Amino acid sequence: MTKKTGFVILLAVVLALAACTSAPSGDVRPGARAAPAYEVWAVDQNADTLYVLDPEGKTLRTIDGATLGAVKRPHMLWGVPKDEYVYSANTVSNSITVLGSKDGTVKTVINTIGKSPHAAQPNPKQPERIYVANIGPQEVKDGRPDRGETITELVRSAGPKWEIGRFLDLKAVPGLADSALYPSRRPVCFGFSQDGRYMLTTLFNGGLAVVDLQTWSVSKSWGKNAIAEHGCGFALSPSGEEMYVTAGGMHSSWLYVFNVKSEPQLLASHDLTKWGQDAHGAVVDPARNTLWVVHRVSSNVTLHPLNTIRQPIQQPPAAIGFVGKTPDLIVLSPDNRRAYVTLRGPKPAPTMPHATVGETPGVGIIDVASRKLLTVVKLGDQAAGDFHGIFIPATQR
Repeated sequence: MTKKTGFVILLAVVLALAACTSAPSGDVRPGARAAPAYEVWAVDQNADTLYVLDPEGKTLRTIDGATLGAVKRPHMLWGVPKDEYVYSANTVSNSITVLGSKDGTVKTVINTIGKSPHAAQPNPKQPERIYVANIGPQEVKDGRPDRGETITELVRSAGPKWEIGRFLDLKAVPGLADSALYPSRRPVCFGFSQDGRYMLTTLFNGGLAVVDLQTWSVSKSWGKNAIAEHGCGFALSPSGEEMYVTAGGMHSSWLYVFNVKSEPQLLASHDLTKWGQDAHGAVVDPARNTLWVVHRVSSNVTLHPLNTIRQPIQQPPAAIGFVGKTPDLIVLSPDNRRAYVTLRGPKPAPTMPHATVGETPGVGIIDVASRKLLTVVKLGDQAAGDFHGIFIPATQR
């Protein structure tokens, strides 16, 4: 071998080693670290702060209430796949903050949206139309009702620009007038039919209404004897044909199965009280065809196979016995390997409809395959914090 040939081989080896040890593409700084595969966003509604975490639960950055638009009590975070915006419903400041899902920058703040907006959810089929659940009880002043117990439609147009469109006054709907069946018409959370025409909304003191978004009217409903109070968990089947809804109180948990191919139909009701109390957050693991239901009071998760979910539950469902004290909402990582639950604090915001409290404000991280709690990530002030809304931006999925 000649000296020239040896030099060429040595140079090739050096370059190969450099390629193997270099920083990720697009970042060639010495010691640079790869960007996380995804981010987990969680809000402390007592501190008015949004935390952005990496998959391990490390805080990457925080966004305070002033930056979010002088907000008070950011409660829910919501967005839909293939849309570049995330919506924070701020219950006390009566506002919606629109965030860019790629970097969390505030795009705009929409004020005077209604009374106590609990959730702002885009229609998955028409993400330019966003629906806000105004959960505050309606009051009449000077002969005029305020915006409590209403649904607001926001419309996004080019620019982008968001404008308030229609209001639907649920308290004025004749089909919901029977106070024995509908103790209140306060909307809580939404789910949408497969075609995007119908929207299901749970009602705070029990019941569920279906809104026809074309006619902007309530097309059907179920009273409190059919749907329990405080319903908020909505999870869609992988096919998009079924919707799973949770509800319950301090001593009960319920799960409902709806056919949502078109106008929703109630297919099954399951009393889960023996295995958990206060069913709230819900998510479908499509890789394992399983529904996860989070129970706040009992601090556990029950797991329900989708292939038998319409049938009566004959035996105790599989469960994760403890996922952190007083878990609330849940999301799955894009690769379906981890689940993240928000944990309430020892001084929860007065959105809790009962007396249970948490211990470690922050986020619980669960290994999905082994169904084991990996860690509890304590965030913020452990005496005063209270975490509720959680989301993984859709553009990262």
